[in-house]
Amino acid sequence: MARVPAPHRIGEPQADGEFLPGTLDGHLAGPLSRFLEEAEPVLFSPGTTPDPFSDAPGMRVRIGVMTDGTWVWQLAWSDHVAFHRVAPPRAFLEHVTSLGFTAPEISVDRALDIAEAEGLL
Repeated sequence: MARVPAPHRIGEPQADGEFLPGTLDGHLAGPLSRFLEEAEPVLFSPGTTPDPFSDAPGMRVRIGVMTDGTWVWQLAWSDHVAFHRVAPPRAFLEHVTSLGFTAPEISVDRALDIAEAEGLL
């Protein structure tokens, strides 16, 4: 179990949650991981940080903030899902499923508005 920032709806406060590896159905890991990675970046960093779900010193996750225009999440969630099958909050997973695991296009202006609403600018 690890405590990490949970995906949240834009404008709602970001909160950490406790999540467990192996809680996501295996058939969802690929499509969900791609969705989490291919959505619009709001903030991106070339760096990495230690993987909170691994004790291996070489395991690292990417740094960034992503959005689909409705929800915001840490880019590391793509790694959590792909490497450890960590299930995100149910409401977020239901939202992603309703989109067919395809993130809608977000304009640069909308991404900047989201970054401002999230306190990233």
